[in-house]
Amino acid sequence: MNQFDQNNVSKHLEHVRIVMVNTTLPANIGSALRAMKTMGLSKLVLVAPKTYPHPDIDALAAGAQDLIEKIEIVETLEQAIQDCHIVFGTSARSRTIPWPLLDVRPAATEALQAASKDQNIAIVFGREDRGLTNEELALANYHLTIPVNPEYGVLNVAQAIQVVCYELRMAALEQNHSNTEIPNDHMQLKQQQSMEWDEPLVTQQQMEEFYPHLEKMLTDIEFLDPNNPRLLPLRLRRLFGRIQLDRMEYHLLRGIFSRAQALANGSWKKTNKEDHSHD
Repeated sequence: MNQFDQNNVSKHLEHVRIVMVNTTLPANIGSALRAMKTMGLSKLVLVAPKTYPHPDIDALAAGAQDLIEKIEIVETLEQAIQDCHIVFGTSARSRTIPWPLLDVRPAATEALQAASKDQNIAIVFGREDRGLTNEELALANYHLTIPVNPEYGVLNVAQAIQVVCYELRMAALEQNHSNTEIPNDHMQLKQQQSMEWDEPLVTQQQMEEFYPHLEKMLTDIEFLDPNNPRLLPLRLRRLFGRIQLDRMEYHLLRGIFSRAQALANGSWKKTNKEDHSHD
């Protein structure tokens, strides 16, 4: 691979971050950094690690000292992914509501297609003993799984990170080799086609403002019972998580929510301009 190709691969991988939630063993953090470094990833975000810093991190990182210096520590998963456009939550278990589920290889391809359009990607790994909670998995657009041997599907978190980082690198190399990058002003459609797109996509932080507004509107119009929401909020997250809203669509929908709320509580009045808007 020439230097230009290498720089191209590195540029795309820079948009991918590994997120580790409530990690207990410092050695797993060090091993994760080593796995990342060997595959060309450099951004690790730790969500409320149990023990940090620790000598085991330096010992297991083995030459990835520069990545240790770049580690970001946050208190919540929402903070870790707030500026991301696509989030993959790793899971080996079935859930109450089936989420869009991708094996690691197609997930890596999806991630690198988005990274080539300068979108920020997060791959989220859970606790050593119990992974991610249902609430944390609900923050993801996709669930990612590694197709392990069903008779012995045991991977520790650092091993899982190594597998995912390898697939991300292979996807970046394949994308660079085939020269199939989609321009920044295009959006990938589910039918594997692309079209010109005129607005930037919203981030996870913006969507975390969107969902409470949606639920409050549904409560105001008496569609959602806040005392017995059942699975409706989760299903709505799954619905909007499957699609990527752009900025215009986001503001349009929030405007509709606000109008519905105003109509429900009787505070909305037409202006003269609105009276003639359909003439």
